[in-house]
Amino acid sequence: MLHEYQTHNELNPMLWTSDQTMSDKVRAGFLKIANAFYEFLEIDTHIIDIVLIGSNANYNWTDNSDIDIHVVVNYLEIGSNLFLVENYLRAKKSIWSSKYPLKYKGMDIELYAQDSNQDLHGSVGIFSLTKNKWIHEPNADVISIDDELIQQKAQPYEYEIEQLSVQDPNIDKKIKRLLVKLQNLRKTGLDAAGEYSIENLAFKYLRNKGLVDRLKEMLQQTTMSHMIMDESVIESLAQHVTKQRVLSESDWNMVIQKTGGVEDAMGQWKHPGRCTMIPGNQITMRNVPFKVLGIDDTGHMQMMHPEQSYEYPGTRVFEIPHTPQWQTFMMQLMNKIRNGSKYAK
Repeated sequence: MLHEYQTHNELNPMLWTSDQTMSDKVRAGFLKIANAFYEFLEIDTHIIDIVLIGSNANYNWTDNSDIDIHVVVNYLEIGSNLFLVENYLRAKKSIWSSKYPLKYKGMDIELYAQDSNQDLHGSVGIFSLTKNKWIHEPNADVISIDDELIQQKAQPYEYEIEQLSVQDPNIDKKIKRLLVKLQNLRKTGLDAAGEYSIENLAFKYLRNKGLVDRLKEMLQQTTMSHMIMDESVIESLAQHVTKQRVLSESDWNMVIQKTGGVEDAMGQWKHPGRCTMIPGNQITMRNVPFKVLGIDDTGHMQMMHPEQSYEYPGTRVFEIPHTPQWQTFMMQLMNKIRNGSKYAK
C-alpha cells in the first residue's frame, strides 16, 4: 500500500546544498558514527553500504526530523535464524540509543542495521554515504511510502516497549523517554506532511497495537508503586536515623530492594546515580560529581560532598545520590526526620 502527499520543494538545507550534495565534513561525521555503531553491534559480517533514508533524504523533512542512517549488512551472514538475528540487532540498537542519544543540529540521529536482502520502494530517496551518491533520488512533487517502510520506522520503538520490565530501577526514565520520542515522532510527521507522513503512520501503527496505551499504563503503575515504596522506605530510614529502632538485616535488604540499590564497595564509581550499600565505613567522594547522603548501620547520617573523604562510626553505609531522580525522595526523608518524631535531630 502506498501513501502519497505533497512536500517541500528543496531538501533540508541543514544537510544538503542546493544541488542535492552533502558536504564532506557532514558526510564524514555520519560515516564515523555509523562505523562506531557497526563496531557496537559485534557482528561477524562486513558492511555492504551505509545509507541515509527517511525524511532527511526526501522532501518531507522538518527541523526536527530524525536523521535515519542505515548500516546495510547481510543478515544471513550473521546467522541462519533470521528471527534471532533481527531480535539481536534490535536489542543492540535499543542499548545504543540509550547509551548514545546523538543529535545533529537538534535532529536525533537514529541508527539501524538494515538487511541487504530487503528492497525498499523505488520512489523513496536513498543516499549512499559510503559512495557519496544517490541510490534513488527523491521526487520533489510526490513521495510514495509503503507499509514496509512504515514498519521499519516503528519496529525499534515496538521492540523497546516490549522489552520494558517493571523490575527495572530505571523504568520511569525509560518510559518517559519513549513517550517524548513518540510525541516528537508524530509531531514531526504532522508538521512535515500531515496525516500520511511516515512518522505519523508509524505512530498510528504503534497506537493501534495498543503499545502507546501500554506505556501510559506502565507509567501510572510504576508511579503508584514508587509512592508506596517511598513511604515504607522513608519511614524505615527515618526511624533508624532518629533512633526509634535499628534496622535489621532484613530491613536493609528491603530498603536496598525497593530502591533498586546494590551492595558494592565501588559505590558511585561503578553505579553513578544509583543507591548503593558500601560494606565499610571509609567513604571517598573523589571523582563523584554530585553530593551523596550517607546513612550507616548505627543511624549516623551526613551529606557527603564531591572530592571529600568521610568516616562513619558504623560498619557499612547506605548511599542515596543527590540527583534529580532522588531529590524528592531525599526531601521527604529529611522532612520525616525533622517533623515525624520527637527524636528528630
